[in-house]
Amino acid sequence: MCGSSPMSRSRAHGLANRCPEVVSSKGKIPLDKTKKYKIVDLCLEPKQFLVEEEVGRRRGEVKREFVDTKLMTRATYTLANIEGELVNENGAWKFIEKEGMDYAATTVQIPGGERVPFLFSVKKLVASLSNADDGISTSTELGGEFKVPSYRTGMFLDPKGRGMTNGYDMAVALPALEADGAEGQLPLRKENDKIFQETGGRIELAVNKVDPTSNEIGGVFVSEQLSDTDMGAKEPKKILLKGIFYARVQPSD
Repeated sequence: MCGSSPMSRSRAHGLANRCPEVVSSKGKIPLDKTKKYKIVDLCLEPKQFLVEEEVGRRRGEVKREFVDTKLMTRATYTLANIEGELVNENGAWKFIEKEGMDYAATTVQIPGGERVPFLFSVKKLVASLSNADDGISTSTELGGEFKVPSYRTGMFLDPKGRGMTNGYDMAVALPALEADGAEGQLPLRKENDKIFQETGGRIELAVNKVDPTSNEIGGVFVSEQLSDTDMGAKEPKKILLKGIFYARVQPSD
């Protein structure tokens, strides 16, 4: 029957967007400081998306805080198949991300209707491990910084045909503004001059499940990064993501 295959059912119900779960919650995966390891099949599944906004309070007070959002992206926002080196430097373990599906375009809607696009990322993550001197257990935590690439690339053209490496230099009907020596272009410079803008972020992961027989680990994460800048034209918003993760630890070849 059409659509009855496991792959079709997985897509239809969003199961392909789910991270595996570790059944066991006890034990320890031993680590030998004289050997090399790697973390494979790292999967990050956000469960909550928050955006920092100005929120009005009583007596006219305005406070910046993270507010809940409505997810607009379909089931394609989970990061998966990420792997990297697990190395020991000066007696401390460190995870260095190397490859995988380490970023995903995502859009959320904040109260009021504004939509906020961002690139959920852990690209080039370097995370230090704590409470993992002789192995990974349910008390182990990881934390480090990563890079967030530009949401758009150089070949992208905005609705007025402007781009970074191709397209118009400015919107149609705007050349007349240069009659004053280009000073009239100043308010529109950010819209006209597209840039590939890379920003940074930070993530904290806490292990709460360990299966020593399969070398699987699972837990929760909190990540903070910036939203899209429309290639330098807009001020980014702070994004806070909370969710679960899964990974496997294995000896490096």
